Amino acid sequence: MRKQERVLLALADSAEFVAIWYGAQKIGAVTAEVYTFLPAKDYTYYLEYTGASLVVADRDTLPRMRLAVAGRRAKPVLLVVGANADELQAGEASFEALAGAASSELAPADTRTDDVAIWKFTTGSTGQPKACVHPLRSPMASYLNYARGVLDLRADDVVLPVPKLFFGYARDLAALFNLGVGGAGVIFPERTTPEVLFALIERHRPTVMVQVPTMIKAMVNHPEAGKHDLSSLRLCTSAGEALPEEAHRRWLDVFGVEVLDGI
Repeated sequence: MRKQERVLLALADSAEFVAIWYGAQKIGAVTAEVYTFLPAKDYTYYLEYTGASLVVADRDTLPRMRLAVAGRRAKPVLLVVGANADELQAGEASFEALAGAASSELAPADTRTDDVAIWKFTTGSTGQPKACVHPLRSPMASYLNYARGVLDLRADDVVLPVPKLFFGYARDLAALFNLGVGGAGVIFPERTTPEVLFALIERHRPTVMVQVPTMIKAMVNHPEAGKHDLSSLRLCTSAGEALPEEAHRRWLDVFGVEVLDGI
């Protein structure tokens, strides 16, 4: 991969997701992420849109990504996480094999603040998803002004995201800004449900929860909501859509944790 080439990530949340994202950023490549439960035709759209030279998939997304790649004249390399060598086809590579053979040293690319770093896709609510193109200075500005200036992220913070890492809002707070202050993030591959979140809160005792209004309502309305202890949380953020006043009020009544609407 070379500077400014695009890397399309289509894999479940994992340590490998975070490592590959950082590796791409360190060499000056451009990262774009997509949801892992899309049909092949949607992956075809993202491949054509990004012109990605490299696609990172896992066992779950690989069959659909193969279908998407098959129809393209210029085929990207498929880097596959969690697959054995005998499961791979021509033009595919094993992440584990390549990582195991790679040097532990990697010099950072010579980049400028105006270089493109991240493509964040819109939801496509008014048509096809479109990429919002962010130069390197943008995540730093968000880190200083929002993560530090508003949320006051700290080294002892543990951040639990409700959305998956393909959603830039979750990735920034759970695997970027928190690491900038020496904090931690909870990354999990399962679909997000109230039951999964309650279990993760009990196990990891996070201090910051990255929320969306839909899950705020689902957790409040859970039949055993009142039995769960969320006292480790010092705040929740909410974004993706406006937080309804009634949902906010009920969350405060049930859990007593303040929510900052970060839209």
